[in-house]
Amino acid sequence: MDQTIKLNSMQLFMIKLFEKQPNAKQEEEIKELLTDYFAKQIDQEMEQIWVENGLVQEDLNRALEKHKRNITEP
Repeated sequence: MDQTIKLNSMQLFMIKLFEKQPNAKQEEEIKELLTDYFAKQIDQEMEQIWVENGLVQEDLNRALEKHKRNITEP
């Protein structure tokens, strides 16, 4: 069964951008840039969740302790 996959505008942009194969160093730098970009996006989303829910460091500490107990218990 053949499936047609429609590329979105970002995918098309990336294909055009990389018509010429980057060298290994460029490829690593691009991967690092993209990783940093998405990590920043996740950090911003997490910060928003914390603010919206009124969370503080103590909440995280409690969750970590609970998680540790669950791992060590049979």
